[in-house]
Amino acid sequence: MLNGLTQMINPSEAIVPQMDKLITLRSNACFYPSFLSTTNDFSMQTFLHSHNVAAIASKIAVALGLIEEEIETTYELALLHDIGKSNIPEEILFKPGKLTEEEFEVMKLHSIYSESIYLNIMKNSDKPGIRKKAKVIRHHHENYDGSGYPDGLKANEIPVLSRIITIADIFEAIIHPRVYRPHPVAQPMDVMYEMAGKKIDRNIFEYVYDVLNSYISD
Repeated sequence: MLNGLTQMINPSEAIVPQMDKLITLRSNACFYPSFLSTTNDFSMQTFLHSHNVAAIASKIAVALGLIEEEIETTYELALLHDIGKSNIPEEILFKPGKLTEEEFEVMKLHSIYSESIYLNIMKNSDKPGIRKKAKVIRHHHENYDGSGYPDGLKANEIPVLSRIITIADIFEAIIHPRVYRPHPVAQPMDVMYEMAGKKIDRNIFEYVYDVLNSYISD
């Protein structure tokens, strides 16, 4: 199943503006049925978000000088990092306002669900390192300072590919509208700088600053 992902969407493509080219991407979404809600189009926004995160994360991996296999793995795992949101109740996933503490605790489970779904997808694979890859997905919401979830890992305890996906995930979210925030965040690079050393790996962020900034300049 995963072998065809990078053929469907080329990692070198530019990120897709939210809700743009929707028809084209919907035809490619057959491998992502759990995101396609019958009651809310935000499911397609989640698909678009994941595509964009995968594109950004793979470019970060290229800029860091990772080998081709690591770049492809980064792309695959970034594309699937939020697939666990299919197990989150829609009234929480699609809520336009701020989540309550109880709702956020439920939302936080999506990274664990994503890991589990990935392992289920790959259960018949004979490729090595499947569980290690699943951990990359599990830890994409760990913060560099240890304040993240689900396991409170910090710094180099967090897999490097997770740290790359975290940067791409946060950056993509702040340069596009979200269901809980109708407008992009102003001065996104300043916001990212404020997160450096806290939510994200400062060294990686500073090294790929120009890669991220190019998306704003385009």
